Amino acid sequence: MINCGLAIVISILLILYFFHNVFVHPLRSYPGPLLWRSFRFPYVISTQRGELHNRLKDFHTKYGPVVRVAPNELAYADAAAWKDIYANRPGHLPFQRNRTWFKKMRPDEPNSIVGFDEDDHARYRRAFANAFSEKSLRDQAPVIESHVDEFITQLKAPISGPQGLDKTVDFAKWFNFLTFDISGDLTFGESFDCVKTGTEHFWVEITQDFGKGLALIASVNQYYPLDKLLRYIIPKHILQRSKDHRAMSSEKAQKRVALDTDRPDWVTPTKKYNAQKGEFTDPEWGINLLVIAFAASETTASALTAIIRELVQNTGVLHRLTQEIREAFEHESDIAIASTGNLAYLNAVISEGLRLCPPAVIGIPRIVPAGGDTVCGKWLPEGTYVSYNQYPANHQSYNFHHPNTFLPERFISPDPKTDNMAGFQPFSVGRHNCLGSKVAWNEMRLVLARLLWSFDISLKNEKDRWDWGEQKTYILWDKKPLEVVLRNAGNS
Repeated sequence: MINCGLAIVISILLILYFFHNVFVHPLRSYPGPLLWRSFRFPYVISTQRGELHNRLKDFHTKYGPVVRVAPNELAYADAAAWKDIYANRPGHLPFQRNRTWFKKMRPDEPNSIVGFDEDDHARYRRAFANAFSEKSLRDQAPVIESHVDEFITQLKAPISGPQGLDKTVDFAKWFNFLTFDISGDLTFGESFDCVKTGTEHFWVEITQDFGKGLALIASVNQYYPLDKLLRYIIPKHILQRSKDHRAMSSEKAQKRVALDTDRPDWVTPTKKYNAQKGEFTDPEWGINLLVIAFAASETTASALTAIIRELVQNTGVLHRLTQEIREAFEHESDIAIASTGNLAYLNAVISEGLRLCPPAVIGIPRIVPAGGDTVCGKWLPEGTYVSYNQYPANHQSYNFHHPNTFLPERFISPDPKTDNMAGFQPFSVGRHNCLGSKVAWNEMRLVLARLLWSFDISLKNEKDRWDWGEQKTYILWDKKPLEVVLRNAGNS
């Protein structure tokens, strides 16, 4: 009888909760699928399955640019939301990052540069800003160029000899090798040597679960105080690898910070700033260098992988880009960060890759501040979760014509009637925009230029053609292999 009575009480509470969210809640007028408007669990399940990006894409196609995806959350595909949610608006309180996505693993763990604490974020950002200044970028260019040179050399080595000897490379793997080597050098003072050895360093291997662990933990954090119990549904190896990753990163950070050197990287300018303004604690160094090393490598590797995927599946674009690069440079040694910035079609190809396959797939929700505020001209109550999600938004016909087509020409001569470029913000906007966006652009332009100058590329299997969005996402892409055949172009 007790169990029966408890079941009845729970059923009544669920029915009341359902009716409140559908008919009484302040967000009741916003469209969205009924079950998602009523309960949080469909959102959590989609996150756990890695399919949230495609569900949101379908919702925005069906319901329009604003969709209610949970009782207290709205997803936006309206470009105006970028400014309202993420930018600094005079007279408006900031929309803070959602704390459920950034709960600490331990009570004594410091906040990070991507965390919800605005004061700490501002302090960290000021400290790291000089590491990404124009002067620092020029100083760091030879470091990046040397890693790209080693990357190309490794790709060439097995096919030295007669022109036409082919080699197959999994670029999903090798771009990770390259970008993590670069970020390791610029962050921890030493490369992971993935390119040199042709294998993943243990630190890099662990990162494969980092984004997934963050997404899965954040999804169960929605159910406080049950989140402590729900975490047990997350695979133990993912949680353990996340802990191992942080411990190893802390050790590497302390080793780098202890070095007395003026080497061009992201730590030297930050140490100089801190010497005048206030030092980081060892845990603060550890957590922030981990975040920067991961963010600077995983996102760039994903972008490069996506762009090559689109190029080998769209041979007309590949041919035009290859022609532009080879006509621009007589010798391979002429290709450098400084010399690739003004290649119009290369920039367009990268931009279109970032639009069609954005590395930051789903936006971390922000929270409407105390007293409520407006987004896209409509008032929202305080505590509402809001986000602009790049992949779903970039695939809507009301934002871009032929939204699912790889069409770099849209960035050569943009037509505001068909392509709303205000919505194209691959590195976000406002106080939390990406500090390393220029570094990413430098790396992508250099890698693509060197690669297409040296090699003719094609899919290993012509049947291996699929839409980038078919992959699972856990904040970031869970990338499938990309096997590409390289043939020496004979330019050397």
